[in-house]
Amino acid sequence: MNLADSSFLCLDIGTSGVRGIAHRVRAGRLAKSAMHAVDSFDTVFALKSVIDELEQQIGDRFDSAYITGNLGPAMFKISPKTKKWRGEHKITQSDISSMIAQITPPDGYYPIHIIPLRYETPNIQKLYTPVGYTDYGLTAIFGAIFYSSAAGHDVTSTLHAAHIQPYSMYDPHFLQNAMMHTKKSADMYIDFGAQYTTVSIWLDNGPIFFQKIPFGGTDITRDIAEKLDISFDDAERIKRSVAGLMPREMDRFTPADTAYDFSRADVNNIVLPNIVDLCERIKEACATPFKHRAPNKIIISGGGAEMDAIGDFIENVFAIPVQNAHRNASVQALSAYVWSAEAAHRRAYAARSERVKNIFARLGGIMRPRKKQSVRFIPIMPSTLCFDMKSPETYSMFRAGGISMIHVDIMDGLYVENIRGGIPELKYIRAHTGAHLHVHLMTESPDVWAADAIAAGANTIIVSTNTSGVRAALRLIRGAGRRAGVALNPESSVEILKPILRDIDEVMIMTVTPGAAGQEFNESCLHKISILAATRKKYGLKYLISVDGGINAETAQKCWDAGADLLVSGSYLARSADFPLAVQSLLRTPTSNKTK
Repeated sequence: MNLADSSFLCLDIGTSGVRGIAHRVRAGRLAKSAMHAVDSFDTVFALKSVIDELEQQIGDRFDSAYITGNLGPAMFKISPKTKKWRGEHKITQSDISSMIAQITPPDGYYPIHIIPLRYETPNIQKLYTPVGYTDYGLTAIFGAIFYSSAAGHDVTSTLHAAHIQPYSMYDPHFLQNAMMHTKKSADMYIDFGAQYTTVSIWLDNGPIFFQKIPFGGTDITRDIAEKLDISFDDAERIKRSVAGLMPREMDRFTPADTAYDFSRADVNNIVLPNIVDLCERIKEACATPFKHRAPNKIIISGGGAEMDAIGDFIENVFAIPVQNAHRNASVQALSAYVWSAEAAHRRAYAARSERVKNIFARLGGIMRPRKKQSVRFIPIMPSTLCFDMKSPETYSMFRAGGISMIHVDIMDGLYVENIRGGIPELKYIRAHTGAHLHVHLMTESPDVWAADAIAAGANTIIVSTNTSGVRAALRLIRGAGRRAGVALNPESSVEILKPILRDIDEVMIMTVTPGAAGQEFNESCLHKISILAATRKKYGLKYLISVDGGINAETAQKCWDAGADLLVSGSYLARSADFPLAVQSLLRTPTSNKTK
């Protein structure tokens, strides 16, 4: 996302409430900020309330957000990966990306963070980054944090119900460590959530321990409600009001709530054993990492961090200094992380704007465009799923390869499981390239998404055939003067396209299941290309045929032979050591026969 001239939203979504920070940025400078929180177990209500309030305070609308929160079950795994070459090899970012791609998440989980902990080559130990070094092999140790796919889908559905599109998701401890970690120390983070208590230990290069304990504030609330025979809502309200771990003499005589006759001490006599039990579970979980490296300090956060004397209690239990970052720690860390990560883009934007002003001032506002030279059209589209579209090097590499069309996948987490791309990313890409943007909407309600894609600068918009609103989306796209097309999934028949073939500019044949890069090419889809090419010739139709999925030097020629006009390639191009050469390898060879 380009934060140089936009308004962005950071959200900490929890089971018992939502906290948000919004920033309005103009010309690379922070124009206005606001923060708002709503405590409620109705997450959709809390989310909408926070967004509405922040939009009023900022005076602008948000079409996407950065997300963090205690988002359900999670797992942590140390994953070593090794690559060996027959001779000396200059290590590239693509080599590292290919190693990361080999990390397989456990069933029912997806990776939210893959953190390089250490790199080594046969000749050099403990590299910070191996890119640019020449050696015979590379070993990388990654720390991977995986989140539950079901929980991630629930969060996405909640966001969509609140009419907000998630841009990126982050783990709270990843963010807090990025903003608060002390160099050359081991920091332990404890986040007291409503359903889970998350515990992790981080060194300078990343995490060595990460675990979610299925015990949180709602368990304590239920215990209070059961033992004092009151409703859950009243128990939650009273817990937040009076719970504490520092006994006071007057607590025995002070009512916990005017509606009931039990005292503060009665409540805290229930809370204290629960906290003691939780601390024992944390100590048990951390026993092994403590043997190798005891933390220098403990940083606590979350709703439980607001409990009276919780910091002193944790410090006494673990005999380690405690820093209380309080319940806003995650959303504040998210805001700071996003802002700092985009600093280079903001500076570049400001510098570019200043240069443009100076040029116009010198030329008196008159600029004569150069006559364009004719260049060979290359019918290859790199897929943004496999490239870092925030890196200027990516755009330079595309230009060097003669790329004039870029394929952008947008996934909403509903039509496919993953959430990738998004309208903000599309806007960012459009702001940084004049290439033709070929957008595939892997979304439900494509007519809604198409309008946003048009506004963001898409040139071609492809919608999926097995969604509702396809015809409405096609009319909208063509009415806006953009190229309109449909995508045909591997399991779908060409027959379903017959009613709309005269009304579209392109048919994109999916030779893999939509939703993820790096899948194998499905050769059974080649006959669909042949059928569409023959139909086009027979009836004098004008649509183009593109192919997406598993495209490499071998499968590309098969697609050309079948009658394809355009190819999308992701993993093959991203992993190549020589991008321009890889593009050339995908072009039609003299022996390929195009179906006319």
